[in-house]
Amino acid sequence: MTDRIERVCDLDAAPRAVWRALTDPAWLASWLADEAELELEPGGEARFVVDGRERSGWVEEVVAPAGGGAGRLSFWWQEEGEPASRVSFVLEPTERGTRLRIVETRPLEVLDLVGVPLRDAGGAGRQSFGPALVAA
Repeated sequence: MTDRIERVCDLDAAPRAVWRALTDPAWLASWLADEAELELEPGGEARFVVDGRERSGWVEEVVAPAGGGAGRLSFWWQEEGEPASRVSFVLEPTERGTRLRIVETRPLEVLDLVGVPLRDAGGAGRQSFGPALVAA
């Protein structure tokens, strides 16, 4: 069984402004964590400190909203000794601003079986590939 938390928020802000709140370390530190570091490229490092507890991981996908369009950001994070989870933000422009969909899923092992490229907990860059890529 996969744990999943999903929230949808309609915001009175343009996609670019919402993107900044999701990616700028100073903005992240104002709503998500006390400290935040996020390298905005696939494979980049992700690190968050909340109440003295660190969650670290890596960035999976970065698609900035261009020209007021849609955007996506996803990363993996975990506290030491805990299972990793995937956090995904999807921004969709609306007439009034932006619809933001936030989804956090786990466990890592289930997603590894379906071929999602993953890193091991030590960050050594281990990847797995789905059957379609192996057959190609």
